[in-house]
Amino acid sequence: MKKQVYTYPITIKEVYLDLYGHVNNATYLTLFEEARWDLSNQNGYGVEKIKETGQGPVILEVTMRFLKELRLRDKINIETSVVSYEKKIGKLLQKMVRESEICCTAEFTIGLFDLKERKLIPPTPEWLKVIGYSVET
Repeated sequence: MKKQVYTYPITIKEVYLDLYGHVNNATYLTLFEEARWDLSNQNGYGVEKIKETGQGPVILEVTMRFLKELRLRDKINIETSVVSYEKKIGKLLQKMVRESEICCTAEFTIGLFDLKERKLIPPTPEWLKVIGYSVET
């Protein structure tokens, strides 16, 4: 597999903070989702494409690790890459990185969902390309 890493830069803003002055745990999920939507849109698979095809991504499970706190005005990159994709199930890794320091990691179990049939389907070649998954030949 050829691994592609998509990078999404972001600055931590006031609205992301909790009473302790750092990013609230639930906000991490929102920021990771923002980066995934940007990846999808940048590669031509936004809401309009999902409506057109009737197929879209779905999150099945997530495991997060909070390693270092994120605070106001921290500049971070959210790195997204596919770890694996077997049959209908993929693993996507996201990291929040401040300079070279990993602050949070999240591994998402994902799939491609048929909106009409309401079930997981095998990933299409187009979807695999969108998320940067390719097999070297």
